[in-house]
Amino acid sequence: MPRPAQRAAVKTIKLKRPDGRTLRSRPRAAGAAPRSGPRRQAILDAGALLMQQRGFVGTTVEDVTDQLDLTKAAFYYYVENKEQLLFQIATQTLALADASVSAIERSNATPDRKLGEMIESFVRLVAERPAFFTVYFQEKGHLSAAHLRTVTRVERKIAGALERVLREGMAAGAFRTSDPAVAAFAILGMCFWVYKWFRPDGRAKVADVSATFQALVLRGLQAGTSRRGKLTN
Repeated sequence: MPRPAQRAAVKTIKLKRPDGRTLRSRPRAAGAAPRSGPRRQAILDAGALLMQQRGFVGTTVEDVTDQLDLTKAAFYYYVENKEQLLFQIATQTLALADASVSAIERSNATPDRKLGEMIESFVRLVAERPAFFTVYFQEKGHLSAAHLRTVTRVERKIAGALERVLREGMAAGAFRTSDPAVAAFAILGMCFWVYKWFRPDGRAKVADVSATFQALVLRGLQAGTSRRGKLTN
């Protein structure tokens, strides 16, 4: 008779509550807005790390509560269910990127400076929060249809901000003429793929990766100059 498959070992997640005690709370009402605070963030952090290692299907609510020494009542006070946990991980991930690129787009910087700052922001966000971005990109297919539509809207908003900066640079003659939507998705793909290969203890540091990406993108988009000094596209 075949032996049941063993659960994959998971590295210990060192997340501690401020008071060191087991959290006990009443379950949250269905459909209520997510509660905030350090306890909710601890749940999201633990959930992201577990889903990064085990995937959405392989992670249970019990896994999260066990990691944090939580009761299920405390978990449900902050998060409605496992799918809602994935949704909150996804929305927090995208919210950080959205807030950053929106602020950069509104600044008075030149288009090339804005583009460089956006690349810097994307690379650092992904490198510093690998669990959240890994879960978002690899597990978002498990979101409900309504939640997937919500995160897709934010994705498009982020891509739209980047695309507008590219259009601004092309209009000013700073960037060569190209399809701004294609260029935007190429840049996003390059930056977000960092979650797949970047290691904090690896040879390349975050600053090195960002500088390399900025050089590749900005030099590739830079409008050329002919011998007569006229811009060429």
